[in-house]
Amino acid sequence: MTINPETSDVTRRRVLQGTALGVAAIPAVGLLGACATSGSDESGEDVENSGDAENPFDVDPSAPLSVVIFDGGYGDAYATEGHQPMYKAKFPKAEIEHMKTQKIADKLQPKFAEGSPPDVIDNSGDNRLALEKLVKDGELAELTPLLEAPSIDDPKVKVKDTLRPGVIEAGTFNGKVYALNYAYNAWGIWYDSALFKEKSWTVPTSWDEMMALCADIKKDGMAPWTYAGVHPQYLLDMAVTLAARLGGRQVSVDISNLKEDSWTNDHVMAAAEAMYSLYEKGYILEGTPGIDHIDSQTAWNKHEAAFIPCGAWIANEQKDKTPEGFEYGFLGVPALEGSTQPNLLWATGGEPFIVPEKAANKAGGYEYLRLMLTQEGAQAFADATSSPASMKGVTVDNPAANSVGSAIPEDFNDLHAPRIFELYNQLKEELRPHLGSLMKGSLKPDKFCDAMQKGVDKYREDGNEIFEEK
Repeated sequence: MTINPETSDVTRRRVLQGTALGVAAIPAVGLLGACATSGSDESGEDVENSGDAENPFDVDPSAPLSVVIFDGGYGDAYATEGHQPMYKAKFPKAEIEHMKTQKIADKLQPKFAEGSPPDVIDNSGDNRLALEKLVKDGELAELTPLLEAPSIDDPKVKVKDTLRPGVIEAGTFNGKVYALNYAYNAWGIWYDSALFKEKSWTVPTSWDEMMALCADIKKDGMAPWTYAGVHPQYLLDMAVTLAARLGGRQVSVDISNLKEDSWTNDHVMAAAEAMYSLYEKGYILEGTPGIDHIDSQTAWNKHEAAFIPCGAWIANEQKDKTPEGFEYGFLGVPALEGSTQPNLLWATGGEPFIVPEKAANKAGGYEYLRLMLTQEGAQAFADATSSPASMKGVTVDNPAANSVGSAIPEDFNDLHAPRIFELYNQLKEELRPHLGSLMKGSLKPDKFCDAMQKGVDKYREDGNEIFEEK
């Protein structure tokens, strides 16, 4: 196996990435139907699902396989020590070329342009490829053959039926699946449970309680909040979840679907005012707007701040920096007064894996993903990252992950996962600075909402394709 490491000063994670959400998921709707055949061109071959449990995609056992893994919060050990040895054991003659990088788009866009992309890509991170453009341009293989194939663990069960609800929908574009979201993730607010016990602080369940506690924390000499200032897209969860808890899940769906008034309605305005109040009252750690996710998380680990908004991979990403006795505690964004869905939580599949349409070994790419979707493959991911894959039946012995699992609402309708930044990369680049400007006080709530809506309206009016979510 050939390994080509890439290094960078940014250790980014995807917007939606892993945790032990054992019982949680978004409601599954419209799962895929009959077996399909992915398209072809001069570089990629047609791939069909023969139904043969041993080799349903007719993989050439001697064909090389190229795999690119995003080197972020999950690292790449789960691939090099778990999935790739599994593939090699099945196809001993196949040479595997492995590359890890934090610059997915920078490294791979030229490969797509040349018509020679890798066979499997973990398309994650701040520098990921724009999925909506790849789909529109026909650059991705449709994954129905994989999902309809017999699972390796039990050939009587299709691969799609081994997945947690909502995972397929997270990779669906206009009714077709082009991405396998392999990790399972929730977003929320993190705190040190041990510190809260020591200080006799009560974990807030409402925004009013949060603000009251922040006042006490500040009096105690600690900053109540920090966040990844140079990656303000992480603040999207707070904004959308606060608004959707207040006005209902449809608020989140409308934001994903780029609806008129999706950012200027009263619910989003109230959420923006709540977030702005953290700046206005001096509850944010000094210097936060200029620090990245690692610096902000490390400051939080050192008790320079009490709360940090982040996805559930934070414990794994900080495992080498977590002080002894630190206990990861998780809560959903505390609800505003009058909230109609106060338990709404952002949770879904993340870390999207894709197989390019022009991959030289498309069949091998499908089979690599099928191996990932085994109990052995999923457990390898869980063991390496302390986070489960988007498969049923995978357990993780991790207190931080268990903290997330206990926060999952029982009603599947209380889960959401807005895809606005995932689906519209160009729009993301335009909108995310506004989130940072709101939290550092340079955009007041009304101006923030106007700026976000203006960007959405222009994107829609320019005739860009919109992927409807339900």
